[in-house]
Amino acid sequence: MAETNTFTFKINDFTPETMPFGRLVEYYSEIKKMLGLASNLHLTDIFESSHGSAFKVDPGSEKDLVSRVIALNEGTAPKKAVTAFSTVNKMLRDDNTSAIFSDSKNDNVIEFPGKLVENDQLYSIRDAATFTGELYHISGSSDGMARVRVSTDSYGVVFCRTSRDIGKELRDFLFENVRISGRGTWHRMRDGKWEIDDFQITDFAPVTTDGLKASVDRIRNSGIEWPDDPIGAIC
Repeated sequence: MAETNTFTFKINDFTPETMPFGRLVEYYSEIKKMLGLASNLHLTDIFESSHGSAFKVDPGSEKDLVSRVIALNEGTAPKKAVTAFSTVNKMLRDDNTSAIFSDSKNDNVIEFPGKLVENDQLYSIRDAATFTGELYHISGSSDGMARVRVSTDSYGVVFCRTSRDIGKELRDFLFENVRISGRGTWHRMRDGKWEIDDFQITDFAPVTTDGLKASVDRIRNSGIEWPDDPIGAIC
């Protein structure tokens, strides 16, 4: 293999002995989406100093990786990458820790504040809510619930829980837009944004994405007897 350059993803407060393997795989999955270079990255080492994962990038892809790091820090990366970054941050907050991704010279760095973001909260409330987004993750958990993740334009990635019965129904709408209802904790941040946490899904509905022609055809085929001059009838 040609000479490669090393990057490190370090999760604080964990060690290789204390990090659950299943959780580590979830982190790797989101890092892969965030960087977008899975075929050119190689996991070469896991080491102490919290939980460090060393990756080497093929020389021909290092420029692309550095460009992605810069774009993430500037907020100009593709939506999928930004969503993955947000997901990693929320996972770290759930695990009560933080992390960093950097090169060997610390010239190109992505910081994941994780639990530290809580310091930016002005206040929190728990209330009913409805939001719409793309359902992209469903998994079981040891507490008998289903874990769900929904990517939204307004609130980023929303981590949810629900019953396994609802989780089974949601499987039919994976990677589609759904309208989610339930109760969650809303955090008002100092920058004016709202974030949702610990959301319990009680109901959902698929969101139709018909185009204009399909919508008009559906109305025409609904059996309604339209007058010859609808505008005149209204006036």
